[in-house]
Amino acid sequence: MADIVTNPRVPAASATELAAPWFAEHLLRMHATLRARDLWHSLQLLVRDGLPSDSFTFEIGRGSDGDGNKIYRHAHPYMPRDWRRLHPAEVWFARHPRAPVCRLSDVITRGELQETFFYQRGMKREGWDKFLSLVSWHEGTIQGVVHLYRRSGEPDFTAREERFAAALQAHFHVALDRVLAHEEEIFQAEQFAAMLEEVPVGLLLLDWESRLLWRNGEAAHGCAVWNYGERGAAALKARRAFRVPAPIAQACAELRAQWENSDRGQRASLVKSRAVSEHDLGLHAQVVLRAAGSSAQLRPTFQIQLDYRRPRGDRNRPLSPGAVALLARLSAREREVAMRMREGLRTAEIAAELGRSPLTIKTQLAAIFSKLGIPGRARVTALLNR
Repeated sequence: MADIVTNPRVPAASATELAAPWFAEHLLRMHATLRARDLWHSLQLLVRDGLPSDSFTFEIGRGSDGDGNKIYRHAHPYMPRDWRRLHPAEVWFARHPRAPVCRLSDVITRGELQETFFYQRGMKREGWDKFLSLVSWHEGTIQGVVHLYRRSGEPDFTAREERFAAALQAHFHVALDRVLAHEEEIFQAEQFAAMLEEVPVGLLLLDWESRLLWRNGEAAHGCAVWNYGERGAAALKARRAFRVPAPIAQACAELRAQWENSDRGQRASLVKSRAVSEHDLGLHAQVVLRAAGSSAQLRPTFQIQLDYRRPRGDRNRPLSPGAVALLARLSAREREVAMRMREGLRTAEIAAELGRSPLTIKTQLAAIFSKLGIPGRARVTALLNR
């Protein structure tokens, strides 16, 4: 809230001016938003009923070049970013940091406006000669701005409308702060998910009812093999056909029952993880129950690590045509490493069996991943076993 300031030139809006039922209704809608597009829709309603204008824009953030990162438009034509940076209000706000609102009359005279590039290339074409802008600041930097325009012949924005905009600015600032924080959390979650997608082990997250919350590609494939066998999984799209394997679901149910029947203060020490295996398929899962935080309102989740390795000793098992095509892209020495990787041998075990150093094996593994265009060891193993 430190970035909300008042403009001493703009009188505060009276309680009567802000007491209209429609205003409270629109504010509640705006404060309930979590996404930028929903905030835009709520702003449209507020502007329609409180600050009628011919056109307006909503810009979020500022890039390194000073231009808005995201722009929403209502009855507003596209303008190149070089034009938008020359908006008279943008220049004025740069000289008056933390000011909440401004009208054209605060910024520039009508005669001076008509000499500006922005007016000649943008406003004049649309017939605009008035604007009102309100801004959300974050640590001295604009994080969001709403520009409203009116045509010549229409009345200028009044002092009452400027007071209304100043009152709205405080709510706009709080709502935009929340939206940007929420979208940053979503972005970070997406980055974590993308990073974990390449981990060479299956990762599976289930809720308290054992319903899927998230899984990476390796977990989807491992569960498909567990449910349908190797040949069945090879014929399916693992993500679409995803189903929690019955042994894992049973382990989750046992952990849940143990948690519910344990004393609250002893749950962390009494509830242990479960290991589930299907040795014939080379599938192993570790199921852990995790409390979702300090809040008693949040239910625990089930975090599962799924390891899929072919049983060892099946080196002579026939290769599929797809696996043969992959191996054909490797050198003879790389194929020797790949075939042992297919069995689930670790780097040190491959080195000992082939009489090479672990560093040499690591170098050859890197060459295999590069030639096949597959970054993960587990994924190469899965493809060679199909």
